[in-house]
Amino acid sequence: MKNTFFILSFLMCITSFAQNKKSFLRDGNKLYTDSSYNEAEIQYRKSLEKDQDYFNASFNLADAVYKQERYEESSALFDALKDNAPTETELAKVYHNLGNSLVKEQKLEEAIAAYKSALRINPNDKDTRHNLAITHQQKQQQQEQENKDENKEDKEDQKEDKEGENKEEEKENKEQEESQENKEQQEGKQENKPEEKKEEMSKEAAEKMLEAIQQQEKELQEELQKKKVKGKRVKVLKDW
Repeated sequence: MKNTFFILSFLMCITSFAQNKKSFLRDGNKLYTDSSYNEAEIQYRKSLEKDQDYFNASFNLADAVYKQERYEESSALFDALKDNAPTETELAKVYHNLGNSLVKEQKLEEAIAAYKSALRINPNDKDTRHNLAITHQQKQQQQEQENKDENKEDKEDQKEDKEGENKEEEKENKEQEESQENKEQQEGKQENKPEEKKEEMSKEAAEKMLEAIQQQEKELQEELQKKKVKGKRVKVLKDW
């Protein structure tokens, strides 16, 4: 009798235990449907406290975390479920949702790999095919943008190098011009020196010539004066 009572009690505990984890799951699903994702997360975690290997609670928990935009955490939760999926169908769903979460993290290559894994299991999943195509397109656009950015950086670097070369060339030209000017100035000074000397010599010669002319004029005046006196003596007419 005691053994029978113990068995019945044990079975009742198991039934109660099972109902509790499923009850928390159902409550969480209702809250999830009402978009109360934080409250739903709490119920799913309570369900997992009853059974940490409860796949449905773990899967829905990851969904609730995803809906709260905690994408890094949801990706980790979905990734952990890959080895615990009870069926191939459930595993395909895990890969599909993992891909969605990775896209939100902008991990496009990893997301594409997750979608491909889902399609290997369920090739007829239109939603996964659609998401894979969209992610491929985003990846291509991302690559094109990266190439544009790289080309822009290269052009800016080339522009900076060209400006640096131009500045260096301008500097060299300026230095050459200054050097040429200094050289011309030095040559000009050297050329001016003999000219100044030449002008001084010409001035001295002119003064000597002027003195000589003045002396000649003086001598000529004296000679004319003498002739003038003699003329008077010869040409004076007598008044008859």
